[in-house]
Amino acid sequence: MTPMAVAIIRFRPPHPFLQLILFLLTSSFNPTIAESECSPCNHIIPRMNSTSNYTLCRHLPTLDADIDLCYYNTTPNATIDVAFSATLPSREGWVAWGLNPRRPHMVGTRALIAFLMQGSPVVYSYNLTVDTQHWCKLTPSEIEMNVIISMANYSGGNGKMRLAARLGLPPEYDVTRLNHVWQVGPKVVGISPRGHKRYLVDFDSRETINITSGQVLGQGRNKRRNLRYVHGILSVIGWGFLLPSGIICKRYYRVFDFLEHTWYLVHVTFQIGAYFIGITAWAIGIYLGSNNLRTYHHHRDIGITIFVLATFQIMALWLKPNRVDTYRKHWNLYHHFLGYTLLALTITNIFKGFGILKPPRAWKIAYIVLVAVLSSIAFVLEAITFYYFRKRKNEGRNNGDNKK
Repeated sequence: MTPMAVAIIRFRPPHPFLQLILFLLTSSFNPTIAESECSPCNHIIPRMNSTSNYTLCRHLPTLDADIDLCYYNTTPNATIDVAFSATLPSREGWVAWGLNPRRPHMVGTRALIAFLMQGSPVVYSYNLTVDTQHWCKLTPSEIEMNVIISMANYSGGNGKMRLAARLGLPPEYDVTRLNHVWQVGPKVVGISPRGHKRYLVDFDSRETINITSGQVLGQGRNKRRNLRYVHGILSVIGWGFLLPSGIICKRYYRVFDFLEHTWYLVHVTFQIGAYFIGITAWAIGIYLGSNNLRTYHHHRDIGITIFVLATFQIMALWLKPNRVDTYRKHWNLYHHFLGYTLLALTITNIFKGFGILKPPRAWKIAYIVLVAVLSSIAFVLEAITFYYFRKRKNEGRNNGDNKK
């Protein structure tokens, strides 16, 4: 097998905050894929006699992968050359690239998967079905695309696996809306690739391109990524900051006599703000879950529970009994218990969200500092409250003794 040499200059994506700013500034545009200075396809697979209609090379947005595509407007169907490269997680791992005639999802993709077999790189074709999504054994199969040439090359120095192929596309593959999917996995048993990791970056390894012009259509990944950041930021502001701040105002207002007449207004303002910002984050999360390839069930279920409990809490504005009502004491117990339960669930779910989103480490550190600051304030106020009520109790006892 002739080794392939693919020299690609990689462009690293910008910082997430910069990406968000760029998205907001350019969301009304449909940018084209910028061709980087990389090896044309004919350095890997000899170019066809006809001139290619389009050649693009780019660093893909996930998994540190690169792709090199040449499009030929052949008759009756289009032909493409593809060279795809990514780093193997281990020598037992695999890399995959494929096309889906219907949508940019794993299920329905006709994939080429490259891996090492007895130390030599090989390429097989696979049909990815719903059974594949449920971890059923994946075996090589024929695909409707005409695989004219396929080959692979592995570089032990950097762990890069490169697969290349010339494909004849059937009519159902629309070259103006070509759905391509890529992935890497940790292990192959025989000729059966095992499942890949299930992080967001893995489920985002898909996009739709117009190969005749080089446009990324819809910018779906950018939209999903930015919505996730908005969901996380609003959750921290609403559930993670305003909610516990409102609870602190409610619990410790008695320590400061000058707040006696304003504590309720402050408490209600914080809680209403927490509720409306929090349910906005919740609604975005539900939308993301309904449009994602994977639902994070624990995070979603806790989020739904938070929404229900918060709705019950906000109803206290209309259902709270008067001071003279006999069941006021029981209402207070219920309201306080629900509030502390809500606080525990929100902190837990925010940390679960960090584990899913995997934002820059500074985000998690900032939230930990915020929780620590609020906890310290609560601890100091708890000590002051204890001293305050103990002092009042002693004063009351002394006054009673003096009357005797």
